[in-house]
Amino acid sequence: MNKRWNKRKPASIELVISYPAFGLLRGKAVNISHDGMFIETAAISLCNYANIELTFSLPELLKSPVNIQATIIHNSDKGIGIMFRHEDENNNFVNTLHQYATSQCCYQQAV
Repeated sequence: MNKRWNKRKPASIELVISYPAFGLLRGKAVNISHDGMFIETAAISLCNYANIELTFSLPELLKSPVNIQATIIHNSDKGIGIMFRHEDENNNFVNTLHQYATSQCCYQQAV
């Protein structure tokens, strides 16, 4: 049973995950929705419900790298499913990110 409220769209966005227990990790967002994304990571176990920060660039939309707060909802041997923490300052950006992911499949480098 799929519990998602919003449909996920394919994406390919290289990013850096700031994870308190390990420091910085590299990953790649492979799908995205208005509420979150799935990020492929190295074979490492990350705790569910941990708060993380994502950093990535979208040169087509923004001049500087973006930092967004998220929470790990689930993990597997392929990666982590995260939910964006919709703070007021990030809400417009999350909408922009979703529009970007739904309009094209992009390939970006992590910052």
